[in-house]
Amino acid sequence: MAFPGTPVRKLLLPGISARGLGFDLDAGAGDFFSGLWDLIKAKAAEVAAYLATLFAALAEKADEVFPPETRSETLRQWLHVAVTVVLPAALGALVLFCLARCFWRCCCGGARRGAGRMMAAPGRGGARMRRDVFEDDPRRYFRDLRARKPLVY
Repeated sequence: MAFPGTPVRKLLLPGISARGLGFDLDAGAGDFFSGLWDLIKAKAAEVAAYLATLFAALAEKADEVFPPETRSETLRQWLHVAVTVVLPAALGALVLFCLARCFWRCCCGGARRGAGRMMAAPGRGGARMRRDVFEDDPRRYFRDLRARKPLVY
């Protein structure tokens, strides 16, 4: 389907010189901006006309697909399919996505690739710490624990 009305090529500026914009070196920048503003208004009017014809063509196409005599019946059938098939499938996919993301973040350490996995800090009453920090130097960890230093790993 070709777009109706004015072609898009007509909306583009083919080649504008300084004279075409109304800029005169003797008159100053005021004429330049007034000419530019007139050009912007003209192009905006062309775009509005093009969009109006485009929406009119889309409305005609919608009338072909949904004739006014059967429009409410057809839309009712589509709504029934959307509510009974598409909506539950989309919600199910969303739940599966959330469960998979939660599993990945909690069990695989996907959200903390640089940080590594977490573990319960020994002797700290259930506080959590990074496993790689503990495995790098367990002696330092227990020395800090006996010295009652806070867990800042």
